Amino acid sequence: MTAPVTPTWQQIVTLLQDFAPATARVIRPPAPATEVQRVLSVLPAEPPADLLAWWAAMDGIDDEQDYRAGALIPHHFVPLAVQRVREEYLRQREYRDPTCCTDDNRHDKPAGESVFPYCTALIPVCRSIDGGMLCVDTRPGAQYGCLMDWYASEGAYAAEWHSVTHMLNDVAGRLGGTGPGAAAVDDEGMLDWNSDLG
Repeated sequence: MTAPVTPTWQQIVTLLQDFAPATARVIRPPAPATEVQRVLSVLPAEPPADLLAWWAAMDGIDDEQDYRAGALIPHHFVPLAVQRVREEYLRQREYRDPTCCTDDNRHDKPAGESVFPYCTALIPVCRSIDGGMLCVDTRPGAQYGCLMDWYASEGAYAAEWHSVTHMLNDVAGRLGGTGPGAAAVDDEGMLDWNSDLG
């Protein structure tokens, strides 16, 4: 059973406070409504409700403290502040995939299908230490709202989660010892993930 975003996120934060306190400390409070509106004003499609609920629960990781965040989302991702979501989206949308994105904001490939170098329907929500991003796919199709891995050299391709809700439930399960894969913590209290995630 998949739990809604708000209680699941609170469960994650509570688990982190005990298990990985350094990571818990750098999570920002809920995103300001004005910043969320600024993001919505540049996006060509409505974000999924679970992404909006996640932003209503937190505003990513403090950029000035992100080196202490560890990897909040497997395998090496940290959530972006909503302001950073807007900045990354505006930067990346210039590199749209000509086989997908049309001039009138339509898409010839459905949600979940790989693109290169980028698709204007992808909303960056997390970044990784190696330069990648995790994006929510808002293209029409059965996989609307799924997560996509993105790297400059590879473009975007389907990640392991079919929604933000699914991703957060997976994280909560792994932290609580009920999901596949294993959470680890270093000597400084930063969350990391074992390399043999299932």
